Amino acid sequence: QVKCLENENELLERNEKDLKENIERLLQSREAFMRQYEDSACSLQWTIQMRDKQITVISEKLNSHLALFNSVGKEVAAVKQVLGDVECLVGEKENVVSDLKCKVQRISVLEKDFVEKLSFLGDKITSYQLELRNRARIIYGLKEQLDAEKLKNNFHPQLEELKKSLLVKDEIIERLISDKQEMLVELHNMETALQKFQNIFSRLGHEEMKSSLPVSESQDCKVNSIPGSQVDLPNEESMIPIIGETANANVECKSGIDTGSNQVQSPPSLKHYALPCSEPVTANVEKSECPPESEDVEMGNSSPEQQTHSANPDPEIENQS
Repeated sequence: QVKCLENENELLERNEKDLKENIERLLQSREAFMRQYEDSACSLQWTIQMRDKQITVISEKLNSHLALFNSVGKEVAAVKQVLGDVECLVGEKENVVSDLKCKVQRISVLEKDFVEKLSFLGDKITSYQLELRNRARIIYGLKEQLDAEKLKNNFHPQLEELKKSLLVKDEIIERLISDKQEMLVELHNMETALQKFQNIFSRLGHEEMKSSLPVSESQDCKVNSIPGSQVDLPNEESMIPIIGETANANVECKSGIDTGSNQVQSPPSLKHYALPCSEPVTANVEKSECPPESEDVEMGNSSPEQQTHSANPDPEIENQS
């Protein structure tokens, strides 16, 4: 019996524990339910308030739309009246348009006639303008002819004098050209003569060099110290100033002709180069003790300026000394 009681007590205790646990679970579920209920109630209240606000807004919109519909109805009635008036006006305007079309057709016919007349008048104007231009050209040509004839009548004696002076100047120019050609021929002859003299002097110099080899150094020094022993051979560079002078003289003659003066400048005479004589050279080499005098030989006409150039002795003689 005691064991049975103990077992029953244990069962009772277990049942109590299970009951307590169930009670706690129920309490917790009740609290959770209450919380959910409160939350749902709050959310429902909030949604109800929002719906109320939306309902109020919608009601206001409905009222405004109803007012708009009423105003639109009034406007529709007014528009119908306006449309009736417009239809009446359109009928009147159609009548006016038909009248205008008839008038436009008449105007188009008149316009065609007017365009034809304008084209005809334009052709006439162009023809008149061409005639006026041709007449103006003819008048201008006649005026030029009159002016030219007047000038010819006024300047006829002067033109004859100018023609005569031009003929005289042409003759003078031809003479000057012929003189120039003669001068060029003379220059060419002079160049050939100078080359011949240079060849002769070079040959004489070589021969004298060969003959003066046995002479002593003292005699060579004396010969070099003599003032007239050095000979200047003309070359092409010394010919340039003379040719320049002749060219300047020809230019002066041409300028005198262009000014129209009756006085004609005669071409200057050709200035020939002065060549040293061959006799002092031989005297300087053979007789070194007595200094010879330098003599100038003129080719053709006498030159106003004598050349004073002195040539150095041959380099072979200097090397030997």
